[in-house]
Amino acid sequence: MRDEPAFATLSRMERIAFRVMRFLNQGWGRRPARIWQRAVITPLVGWLLVYRRLRVYGIERLDGIPGNAPILLVTNHRTFFDLFILGWLLIRHPRLGRRVNFPVRSNFFYETPMGLVTSALLTGGSMFPPFFRAPEKKAMNRRSLDILLEKLRTPGEMVGFHPEGTRNKTDDPYTLLPAQPGVGELALKARPAIVPAFILGMTNHFWTEVKANRRREPTVIAVFGKPVELPEIRGGTRLSHHKRFADLLNERITALGAEERALRSAASPPASPVRFAR
Repeated sequence: MRDEPAFATLSRMERIAFRVMRFLNQGWGRRPARIWQRAVITPLVGWLLVYRRLRVYGIERLDGIPGNAPILLVTNHRTFFDLFILGWLLIRHPRLGRRVNFPVRSNFFYETPMGLVTSALLTGGSMFPPFFRAPEKKAMNRRSLDILLEKLRTPGEMVGFHPEGTRNKTDDPYTLLPAQPGVGELALKARPAIVPAFILGMTNHFWTEVKANRRREPTVIAVFGKPVELPEIRGGTRLSHHKRFADLLNERITALGAEERALRSAASPPASPVRFAR
């Protein structure tokens, strides 16, 4: 990859970060990184942030997913922790646990040494591959999309993805931002099991969440939906197909948001440990 024109568009720090994270995902560092992720980081984050105040609904809707089938997890995007908590729930599930990746925007995580340390050590290398904002790095985004397609065609893999493409900072958490076509391309080309989810109740501040977990409030509610069926498309897919399916995923996530709102209005404080409510 060293000689690829796309790779040459990256800064020196970005190239170093990409190589390190690729090593943790595709080199011999993959196995120890996965052990670190599953045995230390993922349970630690879940225990510190949400274990005492999380209610989970709809997990039984995923019973029909074949064992070891690749999973594309799609959800709303209010906080930095959304996918980590949902991924934690699936990883600890006796049948749905997978090797997990959460693609991220490159700013901070791939552009600074502290960002690289954070993404490598504090996420077990799961924040890979990166997507870049600069127009001249568009070819690298194509490369990252190809990496995700390969993962979603491989048994035992899971990719978490936000159809909105960026965090929803509006005052209304139940109205999603427009879906981006990239998630539709991943789904239609790789054809994994697609798991929609909606989660609400967290902020973007780590220590705020640690203290909230100790108080057991506010409640965090996660709702999983029935896997989304993939349409049959003859021949190759086009951008219009990708966008249409991305919009459908947003609709499913929005419906789960309405379900979460109803559950929240009726829910009593959660018990500890986490209950997978049905």
